[in-house]
Amino acid sequence: MRGHQLRPSARSTTAAKRRILLLGQDPRVRDICRQALEGSRFNLVDVREAAMLPAMAERGADLVIIDQAMPNRSLEAAAATLGDRRELPVLVLASGSARDWHGVSRGSPLEMVLEAPFSAEELAARVEELLEKGSFLHQRLVGRSDAILELRDRILLIAPTPITVLITGESGTGKDIVARALHHYSRRSSHPFKAINCAAIPENLIENELFGHEKGAFTDARSQYRGVFEQSDGGTVFLDEIGEMPLAAQVRLLRVLEEREVTRVGGNQAISVDIRIIAATNRNLRKAVSEGAFRRDLYHRLKVAELDLPPLRQHREDLPLLLDHFVQQVSEEPSARYSGFSPAAMDLLLEYEWPGNTREVRNLVQHLAFLGPTGPVEPADLLPHLEQPPPPERHLPVATHKTPDQSERELIYFALLDLKREVADLRGLVEDRFEVGSARTPRPIFPAREHVAEPEFTPTEIELQTDGNGGVRSLKELEREAIEETLQQVGRNRRRAAEILGIGVRTLYRKLEEYGLK
Repeated sequence: MRGHQLRPSARSTTAAKRRILLLGQDPRVRDICRQALEGSRFNLVDVREAAMLPAMAERGADLVIIDQAMPNRSLEAAAATLGDRRELPVLVLASGSARDWHGVSRGSPLEMVLEAPFSAEELAARVEELLEKGSFLHQRLVGRSDAILELRDRILLIAPTPITVLITGESGTGKDIVARALHHYSRRSSHPFKAINCAAIPENLIENELFGHEKGAFTDARSQYRGVFEQSDGGTVFLDEIGEMPLAAQVRLLRVLEEREVTRVGGNQAISVDIRIIAATNRNLRKAVSEGAFRRDLYHRLKVAELDLPPLRQHREDLPLLLDHFVQQVSEEPSARYSGFSPAAMDLLLEYEWPGNTREVRNLVQHLAFLGPTGPVEPADLLPHLEQPPPPERHLPVATHKTPDQSERELIYFALLDLKREVADLRGLVEDRFEVGSARTPRPIFPAREHVAEPEFTPTEIELQTDGNGGVRSLKELEREAIEETLQQVGRNRRRAAEILGIGVRTLYRKLEEYGLK
């Protein structure tokens, strides 16, 4: 069977037309839009009434053009529809007598007003500009899950504001990408973006790096040095791993946030700076505050707005898109030799926890593209590179078309992983039951169970599930209902639902397909 092939999506191919919705009733506006956009690159779709816009946008759109001469109620309805779609670019065509759009604007940076009179060439140029601006977010934050859609929406909501942002999340979730997106969609995008990793700079050098120094401030200070804050005047400073910043530097950073002033090391003159600060951490800063490792006042000053990035295991439905994205990045290299994943390998990746998140996906794809097998990737090719692979599900023997050596190596890997997991579980159980160095009598690992008399039921006490018409409901109906209710309870987290239902993730995916619940 041919492996799972990752191909460029329709949106990424040059042959795909960009779908543009036109909300307007003026024939002259429609004519100039057709003149500017209809052709091989764009597909212009007329939307005569605002009530039609939600359904048309749901079917897919790359941009929406709105004639501002529409009635007030139509503009308000359009704004309500687009309010939850900040990542969808909007071009407003404003005539001389039209009302101010800002009263119903979404406040998204992917929004532009083009005032009349304008030519078809100018209209086409503004459309291209908006599409290019919107592509920055989609090319970096890949995915269609609710978690990624909400994250992109929050970025576009926060980016145009001047407020400080704290980005939290596990390592590898893309905190640096989010910081660059916040800068790209801000009013500071034409000014510098400086990124500093606070954990990578020695404690005795970080203040010098951030604030600069005066000539003669210390032995090697032969000339004046402008620190990162001064270098970034008008732009954005991204402080990655902020939880590793020394306390002395935290005090000085607080002044920058409150006064927008810096003082160089060895100097006494306050220098005004116009910067926006974005910080990121994978640490629990609340815990660091309680332990005295991070200043409480700085913590609250940083988290004016907080973006918590979800780990990949919480939106693993985006994994095929991420794999596709990273494969496209390396496919241009002449030495790449990637042939796709076998179905078993893809199942393994979908069940994997991804402790390294998106960064781990990228690194795995790069390894497979240059050092992987010449044919489709099999589970045995993946296992050496996965930190904590999921346990295998036991099934009846099937033809795998593998050599005996491949099958034996895969079985050995699974056996070792099972043994490692069982030893870790046993060790945790022992440590939980015994206290090292304590004179107290250890508790038994398996406490004795008291005998409890089992209640007796008569046939008349058993309540059958009925279908409302007196008939007994089938097992399939009950199973479908149980899956639906469990998914709702856990916010559509399929792995959590599978754990609650006591079935494997692959089994749950199969049931979702069988019952049409995808």
